[in-house]
Amino acid sequence: MKNSELLTTKRRDLEPTEKQQQFVLRSLVQKNACPNCGHMLNFFEGAGIEIDDWEDKPGPTACRCDSCQRALDYVVPAVGAGGSGGWHWRLVPITPPR
Repeated sequence: MKNSELLTTKRRDLEPTEKQQQFVLRSLVQKNACPNCGHMLNFFEGAGIEIDDWEDKPGPTACRCDSCQRALDYVVPAVGAGGSGGWHWRLVPITPPR
């Protein structure tokens, strides 16, 4: 099943692992503000990928604000924040020139 189909399928029709995947996808489509410019974007927009091209795999995914072009990190805090999908953007530190 494609990710986009998984998002629209009724929960009662899913297997337990599909329910977990649906939860993650619903979190990732929540838009949060870029801490640099305030532009609202979801994880897929930040990563520059279509929802059906995403695979849940270990390791970071390079993300960037499509408004100000600042590099962003997708962060899941230890304590969830209400209404933000349980995650937020953090700016990738800029390395000063030598």
